[in-house]
Amino acid sequence: MTQLLAAAKDTFTRKGFAATTMDDIAGAARMSKKTLYKLFESKTELFRAMLLGSLPDTDFADAPWEGSPTSRLRNTLREAADVALTPGEIALQRLIIGERQASPALGRMFAEIIIDAGTERVVDLLKAVRLQPRFEAVPLRLIAEMLFGMVFGHDHFRLLTDTGFRLNRRVLDRRIDLAIATFCAPDDQADELPRRG
Repeated sequence: MTQLLAAAKDTFTRKGFAATTMDDIAGAARMSKKTLYKLFESKTELFRAMLLGSLPDTDFADAPWEGSPTSRLRNTLREAADVALTPGEIALQRLIIGERQASPALGRMFAEIIIDAGTERVVDLLKAVRLQPRFEAVPLRLIAEMLFGMVFGHDHFRLLTDTGFRLNRRVLDRRIDLAIATFCAPDDQADELPRRG
């Protein structure tokens, strides 16, 4: 199944959703169209499965990581970046943006499966984090959305629009630390933002 979903993702991002046929995907996956239709009734159903397959296997909220809640939040944001900002994911997002007129359901599907699921995972983690006093009355979903915006906004937009842009992991990690420090009270000295050197 993993090989099929990878072949589907590659074909969709290369040809576009509307131009891709089930024959194309079956050929790329080296299977018959009949077998493909036994697994998926439609191209849209296959696209949904491909999106679900791109989610990390770990349920971040239940992950048995050691460390403080703030450390687990930091790790979650880093793992989300490792998935969301890869060339393959950026290509998929460009496809969805490019196909928004002809296939508006793709954007809604992406938002439901990827964006909403990631936001809910961060909300679950925020339940265990001590927030800065000024944010204690703010809904956790709003804080999660703002964290994602602060962490990914710049790099995500640049990767979508500028093929020459290269992600700087050190800068991204610094942005994650700053975003967390904006909303979360330090658990202890180890969670305080590192001083500039």
